[in-house]
Amino acid sequence: MTSFFRNGNRQVATMTIEHGVIKLLVCQGLEVLDYRVLLANPRFFREGQVSNSPRVAALLLNVLPDMQGDFSRVVGGVPGFQNRLRLMQFPKAQGLDPKVIIPQEASRTMRVSVETYDLSWLQLPDRLDRTRWLVLANSRRSIGSLVDTAQQAQMGLKVLEPRAFALARVVNSLEAVVAWTAPDGCDVVIVKDSVPVEHQSIFWGAELVEDTVLGDRLTEVVGRTISTFNTSSPEGPLSEDAPLFVLGSAMGREPAIAASVVRNLGRIAGSIELPLIVPEDFPIQDLIVNIGLILREA
Repeated sequence: MTSFFRNGNRQVATMTIEHGVIKLLVCQGLEVLDYRVLLANPRFFREGQVSNSPRVAALLLNVLPDMQGDFSRVVGGVPGFQNRLRLMQFPKAQGLDPKVIIPQEASRTMRVSVETYDLSWLQLPDRLDRTRWLVLANSRRSIGSLVDTAQQAQMGLKVLEPRAFALARVVNSLEAVVAWTAPDGCDVVIVKDSVPVEHQSIFWGAELVEDTVLGDRLTEVVGRTISTFNTSSPEGPLSEDAPLFVLGSAMGREPAIAASVVRNLGRIAGSIELPLIVPEDFPIQDLIVNIGLILREA
């Protein structure tokens, strides 16, 4: 199995943002040094992003001096529900320039522009007579909200990574479906050959969602994402044996939600085996995206 992480003993600090919550995790190699789950006024957030950087930065400035770890080189998860991912294929042709054709195709099929989105892409192994590119579109507003908050908190951002990659890495599975929830929305990621090849991101608002409603919503979104992937993606269909991982803070509070989604969709429940050395009562579900960011560097 291809591993999404490397051996090492470096110190890594990570930060992720959700509606009303800032999450920090610091590791030395694969050993947890410190962590915090910080509650902030929900009025300082909008669609999973910080909308009031000075107030959130002030919260961080109060907490960071009491934490172990160096926050001058931080790995951050790109916040918000505006970020997109798509697998593109093109015929092999001499002179085909990805710097030209990918932005054009992204504008047409992903409905993004270089004025409002930061585009990046990774070439995957070719298939027959076609080249394959994994294209990422991150909202410039999402990136800017995190960078501005970190700068005002005197933190140094070393790397930014979309949640889809952190989630794919943390499940460490060749093929899988990953559903992750936040207070105001969810991400669904389909993984093939250890790479996220489909990503659906849904914002449903900041109103409190009851557990029974959350289970039904996740069932609908995950089922729709799988169906779309199976019928339209060149990487489909998804194997019936591909496990389903249902993750996020709500699952740590009420594991029955994840069990109901798996049961409703008739899939196998995924089981995460983390290589981290964690303290007692470590909140894995709360920090699951941070853990994926740690594994990127560890």
